Formats: sequence, C-alpha cells, structure tokens
Amino acid sequence: VVGGRPQLLRESAKLDHAGPALPGKRVVIDPGHGGNDPGIQIACGEQLFSEALLCHDLALRLEGRFIAVGVQAHLTRGTDTNPSPIERAQFANEIGADVLISLHADRHDTPVANGVACYHFGTGSGTTSTAGEQLASLVQREIVARTGIQDCRIHAKTWEILRLTRMPAVRVEIGYPSSRAAREATENPDFPDPE
Repeated sequence: VVGGRPQLLRESAKLDHAGPALPGKRVVIDPGHGGNDPGIQIACGEQLFSEALLCHDLALRLEGRFIAVGVQAHLTRGTDTNPSPIERAQFANEIGADVLISLHADRHDTPVANGVACYHFGTGSGTTSTAGEQLASLVQREIVARTGIQDCRIHAKTWEILRLTRMPAVRVEIGYPSSRAAREATENPDFPDPE
C-alpha cells in the first residue's frame, strides 16, 4: 500500500467491530504516580495531599461510575504501588482494554497557572492515533463544559503510556494544584467530590 494512513484504517476497523454501546467495554484507568512516588504535593490548609492520592481518589470515583453503567473498569495500580509506564501499558494491552485514561496533575511555579489539558499519541510530524485524538477531544470538551476549568486544549505526545498501548489512550492533566484557584477549590467542604 502506498500513501494513506494504515494506523487510521486499523483503528477504524477496531472501533467499528467494538460497536457504540458502553456496557461490556473495558476501560483502564491509570492514576499517575503511586507507591514511593507521591508526585506533586498539594497544600490544603494545614494538610498536605499528594498528586498520587488525588489521582487515585479520582480514579476510584471514575471506576465506580463506569461500573454503574456496565463498563468493566480496571485500575493500573493500588495506593502502595508505582508500576512503570511500560508496565501500565502492558497491563492495558494484556486485558484487551478498549480505552485507557491516564490521570495526572500539572505543576507550574506561578500561582496563577490554571487549566486542564488532554494528550494523545502523536509525533507532530503526521503520525498520530486518530482514535486517541478523537477521545482526547471528547474528554477535553466534556471536562471544560462541566467544570468551567480553563481549556488548555489537546496535544500530541510520544509518552510511553500513549505510544505502547494498542487502544485509544489519553493522558489528562486534571489541573494545577499549585494554583490559587485549585487551593480555593480544595478548601471547599465538598472537596474532593464536588456535585
């Protein structure tokens, strides 16, 4: 075959075969960091939370919501483990996941940094996961619409968790816990589970 995008053809065929229904699908939720790697430290009053704890808490809540609609949801780690990105991708591949969602929090030295961004596999020179890009667009659009968090758009990256998975995969940077706005949100009595 000369020309065209064979990756797009493979992804389209797999998605067509899987069908549109959610029940029965397998979703892998990948909470970033874990174990001896806490990630970013988040101050909330006198308490200190870690990115690993925040992402794991969010992953558990997502898992519960997926299970409630008939989706098989699997986490890549527990609270005391920190698999490598390669091990996380292998786990998703071995169970035959339909989608992988990796959760992280972003960091910046300025306290006004704010926003959510989604990443999908892409090299920046034309090679991209079309299904991953579509999933990233969908996730980004829904988060921004439902939360009002600033839209930092979607971006292509070659990170291992995106490159080594055989299914559409996205990494969601759920915001900047270092920002003033995020600290105010964490002081909300409903944090970390706002309505």
